[in-house]
Amino acid sequence: MNYAKQLCITALWFTVATTICHGADSPTKQTASWDAAVKAGNAEGQVTVYATSGFEPVFESFQKRYPAIKLSATTGRGNQLAQKVLTERRAGKFIADVYLGGIGTPYSQFYRGAILDPIEPLFLLPENLDRSKWFQGKYHYADDDGKFIFVFEMALRSDVVYSTQLVRPEEIGSYWNFVEPKWKGKIAAIDPHETGVATSSSLSFLYYHPELGPEFLRKLFGQMDLTFSRDARQLLDWVAVGKFALAFFASDADIAVRQGLPIGRFLPTAFKEGVYGRPQRGTVAIFQKAPHPNAAQVFINWLLSRDGQSVFQKAFAEDFSLSVREDVSKDHLPSAYRLNKGSKFFPAYKPEYIDTKAAIKVIDDAQKR
Repeated sequence: MNYAKQLCITALWFTVATTICHGADSPTKQTASWDAAVKAGNAEGQVTVYATSGFEPVFESFQKRYPAIKLSATTGRGNQLAQKVLTERRAGKFIADVYLGGIGTPYSQFYRGAILDPIEPLFLLPENLDRSKWFQGKYHYADDDGKFIFVFEMALRSDVVYSTQLVRPEEIGSYWNFVEPKWKGKIAAIDPHETGVATSSSLSFLYYHPELGPEFLRKLFGQMDLTFSRDARQLLDWVAVGKFALAFFASDADIAVRQGLPIGRFLPTAFKEGVYGRPQRGTVAIFQKAPHPNAAQVFINWLLSRDGQSVFQKAFAEDFSLSVREDVSKDHLPSAYRLNKGSKFFPAYKPEYIDTKAAIKVIDDAQKR
């Protein structure tokens, strides 16, 4: 064996041995890092979370698992919490560690205001570091940089409802069926100029979807004689009494269905164009200059773990919310509301789809004709 060949073999064995050693040490190092984070979090003794409503079961579960870290929660609407955070920080008070909620507030107020820290460097638990545990084998973010607003929940929606007395849902398998002549004058909708999660996400889906786009909006809003409402309750009442056969941008429809009203909601799997997903309340972000960084790290790691996500999903089961973690059981959900790898999926939460000004302009121009 010549010297060069022997040198190559030796180098190869050294590389393999080094890799094996590092791989063997990795879990130990991760465990040590996690134990150190928990110890430091216990020493801080508190984590302060600002969140939209409904997270109480999540907070209670965390408190039971980490009793040495007092969880101080402030809940409210996103815009109210944003005003509180910004007012505090202008006064030089850094109170909040973590924000939990939808996508609008953290994106428009905290991300654009440059007051968030990247979240991925906080991950310590091996199960959180393993991207294969997440939908599509990757982390999901709702900010332009893809590192500040972590998406851990998805709600699959169509936001189109129908009168069970006037519509057979099986006759509609595409959004293009809604612009057929027989539905002219029989469709109501929330005024698209109204802000709201259902309206904005639906508009994003309809406008940016490659199989729908501006042409669909022009036909729906320019040719179908839609009637607008600014009241979600009124919209559902119109459908329930049969005044209209169909309604777009209908929020709280699940409540009406559970109440036994003659209203049906198209399942996410109803249309060949696929389904869009958005977090209703399932994003997490950490503030810059967090007063309890170690306790916040413990809370975020637990929240995103299988245990934490199981608690979260159970807390919001009635809303058909589901964790983006694939190792969290979805057995309680109807199959139509689960994320399937093979189905068409439109990520309405991504920043490039948030702006609906272009969609509104298409609608306004169509109605002037």
